[in-house]
Amino acid sequence: MKTKEYTNGEVTIIWNPTKCTHAGICVRTLPKVYNPKERHWIKPENASSEALVNQVSQCPSAALRIKETQNIIRIEQEDDGKRGRFAIYENDVFAGEMTYVWAGKSKFIIDHTGIEKGFEGKSFGKKLVMQSVEYARENSLNIMPLCPFANAMFKKHTEIQDVLKN
Repeated sequence: MKTKEYTNGEVTIIWNPTKCTHAGICVRTLPKVYNPKERHWIKPENASSEALVNQVSQCPSAALRIKETQNIIRIEQEDDGKRGRFAIYENDVFAGEMTYVWAGKSKFIIDHTGIEKGFEGKSFGKKLVMQSVEYARENSLNIMPLCPFANAMFKKHTEIQDVLKN
């Protein structure tokens, strides 16, 4: 019998039925994920990726293993000369944005950073701020971080303060 794969979009569980000793650890640990009475007995969407990885690591026969799904992160910039934004996408799904407004030709003001529900905890806000710093450096621009999140990032990371507008 071949291996079977079950994914929640972030991690994929690979099950090898020929190795399975049916110890039941999976069912006892995550009963909402593992139900041997159902046709597709593994439902990884019913637990967090972290919980799945932790549970699979307990499999005594190594019949279950994790294959991490490659996430592709991209940041795009949009700018109309008055306002702009850096938008972040994970696997082509919009995950958040950092918006700014121009204040003259050599400075922009970061006024908002927001990450969509389900994408929190992945450092996407930080990635957006860092992308704005890179853009400012490449174009000899200054940044004024009025957004509380961006302002906190600049206070925490002294190595990026060279682009702040005094």
